[in-house]
Parts: sequence; structure tokens; C-alpha cells
Amino acid sequence: MDNKRNKYDRRSCLEIGQKAEDIFASIATERGWKVTAASNYANINDHWDVLIKKGVESYRVDVKGMKRLSRRDSDVQDEWIWIELHGVREHDRGWLYDGKAELIAFEKEESFVIVRRNDLIKLVEQLVDMNTTARSAKEARYRVYSRPGRPDRITTIETEKLAGIRWDEWPKQRISDQGIRDQGIRDQEIRASEVLIA
Repeated sequence: MDNKRNKYDRRSCLEIGQKAEDIFASIATERGWKVTAASNYANINDHWDVLIKKGVESYRVDVKGMKRLSRRDSDVQDEWIWIELHGVREHDRGWLYDGKAELIAFEKEESFVIVRRNDLIKLVEQLVDMNTTARSAKEARYRVYSRPGRPDRITTIETEKLAGIRWDEWPKQRISDQGIRDQGIRDQEIRASEVLIA
């Protein structure tokens, strides 16, 4: 059973997210970073997916795959990004405010835009009208939206707004499909070893 899944998750969303994590990990490895997958506990409760290390630098990264703007949309897109202000569980303040990741990596069609989480908090608070509630996902642009029957609070901002706070941007073209498969296998081995240790 996949411990990352909660009662609201749809299989397609999790698969998209996992693929983005695998691609990001492969790019990081090719760039000389040592990559370690988060434990299930850290992934669910601390909101980070991978730890990247190079020399004295070390960062926990929350990787965000491309998403649809509404569940009626057939395809994912990279012009707008979803930001979680409160999670789907009552006690979970969400990945923006309560996450332990230093960096957030947003997937685009051709790259990952990486920002510091603390910089993103400031940007979101400048751009989003926290007092205006959206009635639908399509209306969540710079407004707060809660999905029916869920305690979450989410919003969307334009991906281009990240340009002013960008930590780095990593093109996808550097990696091969084999690299993605190899990284995915390594991540599964790491997670399996954690289960055995626990």
C-alpha cells in the first residue's frame, strides 16, 4: 500500500507527482548532487520528497509536478501552479507554511523552476487575496479555494511570477529515460530499506 496516498488522492495525480520526483532526482544526480528519497513520514508530514547534497550544501526539496487547473481538464499545464495554504487533513497547515523543505521545485514542460520556500511565502502573501473565496477551481487565480468536503485551502498563481524569486532552473533535456528509470529504482530501494529498518 502506498503510504503517500490519502483518501482524497486520485491515482493519476500520484503517478504524475512520482514521475516528476523521478525526473527531478535524475537531473540532480546528473548535476553532481547526491539524492536521497524522503521517508514516508517525512514525505507526508514534513512535506519534502528528496534531500540533495553537494559538498557543504544540503537542501530538502518538495517537488511539484504539473497539474490540471480543474479536474475536468484532460491535460496538465505549466502556466499556473497550485499553492497549498492548508492541507487536506485538519491538523495539516500545508506544504507552504508547515513544510520542512528549504526548496520547492515546480515542474514545467521543459524544466524545473526551483525557489526557496520562504521566498515563496512572501510572494504568495503579496499576490493572493486571502480574504476572497473562489467558488470553483477555475476562479482560484490569486484567490483562496476550498474543495467541497475538504478542509484544504489552495490557490493558483502564474508560474512566470516565480522569476523574481528563482533560486535556479534546471532544464529537463539533460537526462535520458534510462536515467529516470535508474533513479526510480534507487528511490524504491531506499524506501524499501527504510521499511526494513523501521
